[in-house]
Amino acid sequence: MRGAWWSPLAVIGLYVAGGLTVFPVTLMITATALVFDAPAAIALSFTGVLANAAVTYALGAWLVRGTLLAAFGRKLAKVSDALNRRGVVAVAVIRMLPVAPFSLVNLAAGSIGVRFRDYMLGTAMGVVPGVVALSIFGQQLRAIFRDPTWLNVALLVALVAVWTGLSFLLQSYLSRRNDLIK
Repeated sequence: MRGAWWSPLAVIGLYVAGGLTVFPVTLMITATALVFDAPAAIALSFTGVLANAAVTYALGAWLVRGTLLAAFGRKLAKVSDALNRRGVVAVAVIRMLPVAPFSLVNLAAGSIGVRFRDYMLGTAMGVVPGVVALSIFGQQLRAIFRDPTWLNVALLVALVAVWTGLSFLLQSYLSRRNDLIK
């Protein structure tokens, strides 16, 4: 698949299909990194994630618009106001935290009327660190499959430890600030 002219289109199509079935985007990014070299994996994953986000946002805007606001009332209206007020930054922060499955966040953002431009820019900014980190993780898994040495395993463990530590630091910082949705 790696060398076929149609493979980038197929990968992006798989990301969109994954979004429609609420398949974990983290697994798709890692799988992409197992198949493609790092630059191609990062580019395909980033493009696929954005295509997934756009399609599922559009479905939320088209099929669910207003339904969530009616069902959850004031609480969701507050979130909607905060997202629209802080736009790009709020969406980027939500993308960096494991708030909910990727596709559900997309559907919710479309349904509550987050501005599409802000949503896509925030999504792009927020997913870059994860796409790069998961692509590096996938590349290291690939290295272990090809050459299962102690050094390759140790590098994988170190990558996981660093990513976990950075995730906890970011979550701690954001929970202390606690002004994203006020």
